[in-house]
Amino acid sequence: MPADDTVFSVLYDKFLFWSIIVGVLTFGWLFYAMARYRQNIVPDTTDVDHIVVGSFPVERHNTRIEVLFYVLPTLIVVWLVVLALSSNTAVWVIPDEDESFNMEVVGKQWFWEFNYNEELTWQDDPRETGIDVNWGQDLVVQFANSGATNISITMDGVSSDYGLDTGLGTLRLLSSIDRFTYSTVEVLDSSGEVLHTWQHIPVGHQLSTALGEHLVVPCDEEVVLSLFSLTSDYSELNSTYWGVQHSFWLPEWGVKEDLVPGLEGGTVMWFMADDPGTFDIRCAEYCGLDHSKMIGKVDVVSYFDEKTNQQILCDADTGVKKSDGVSS
Repeated sequence: MPADDTVFSVLYDKFLFWSIIVGVLTFGWLFYAMARYRQNIVPDTTDVDHIVVGSFPVERHNTRIEVLFYVLPTLIVVWLVVLALSSNTAVWVIPDEDESFNMEVVGKQWFWEFNYNEELTWQDDPRETGIDVNWGQDLVVQFANSGATNISITMDGVSSDYGLDTGLGTLRLLSSIDRFTYSTVEVLDSSGEVLHTWQHIPVGHQLSTALGEHLVVPCDEEVVLSLFSLTSDYSELNSTYWGVQHSFWLPEWGVKEDLVPGLEGGTVMWFMADDPGTFDIRCAEYCGLDHSKMIGKVDVVSYFDEKTNQQILCDADTGVKKSDGVSS
């Protein structure tokens, strides 16, 4: 289900509320008038104030009620218009590039590619795993009372494994992080199950659903996605082929945006997620025989903020704060 606090869900709830109010008043008056002034009632000729069915009370009418019948619906319509227009700021205004996390999404036949224009250092929530990884001048892993027995470090595709002293509860390696290298630290238990993941994604790195990789985005951060539809490598041999249209869809967040082939500037989608977890990615536009393969996952993670030099932890409470896609 879409997150309860997306602008779409909130706007839907408000429209539903006012629609119910209008419906109750309208149908309430309708049923009252049907019962009170139905045709088989015999007119009371002695009552000068009696309303005769089929005739307009020219000589007797209530100006206040008649004005109310015009003013009240007008006010309701104006209020609904204000609700709809006021949401445009939250939906259509793209966050400033300097204050958001920017990256590119490329749709091909039939997979997604994610290009990082900014670096992202993230790890699983230490409050849940009981494990904390810090990698600066040295690599320090704290794992007391977590069941961890091994650690696997992968840098630029090369892996190294180390055993952990469960009695010591901490590990320090004299190894400084290379911010230009894709690096992953996985802490495992005795059965080989991954208990905790730490990862550094450098600028210019690419992840692909064709390799089973997920889109990874930081929580509590405005994320701006530039969306492009490009041909696959085998199709680029044909210079007349521009590719096909895709639609990047996050169904649980109620947001999607088209990827238009040949559009040099691409299209833009933005959102801000505050609920950690893994969510589905789908293509909402038929893009060929293997359209059903245009699927993927997006991970919302806690991350290390270089600006404040601290770990930003997600609060698992209300899902996605804001989300939408707009064409540029």
